[in-house]
Amino acid sequence: MASREEILLRYRAYLDACNRRDWDDIGSFVADEVLVNGVKRTRAEYVADVRRTTRIFPDYQWELRRAVHEGEWLAVHLYDTGTRYWEFLGADGDGSSVATDEFDMYRIVDGLIVEVEGTADNARLRESDHRLSD
Repeated sequence: MASREEILLRYRAYLDACNRRDWDDIGSFVADEVLVNGVKRTRAEYVADVRRTTRIFPDYQWELRRAVHEGEWLAVHLYDTGTRYWEFLGADGDGSSVATDEFDMYRIVDGLIVEVEGTADNARLRESDHRLSD
């Protein structure tokens, strides 16, 4: 089993790939099949889900705030920011700066993400975060 430091180093590399929009690299961190909130997804579908987020919020960034590691599981608190350029949950793509907190639990086996249970405060992504635009 990988050490906490190895898991965190690999997870930070995964976030870096997400933030750089390196779709092939993102896929290298994910198993052929991954369970996402109870739904089976292929690696390609998983990467497509990340891409979908970045189409709506082209400058979306995931920032790791906290991480807890136990066995195969890594629990993370992320702070996400971006600019809403396309409609999202009824909110116009009006160029608003947005920010939210995201909480995810990843099960990592042999260095690959095989399961994710997570949630973000999507309601905050429908509103402008004036603190970012001031």
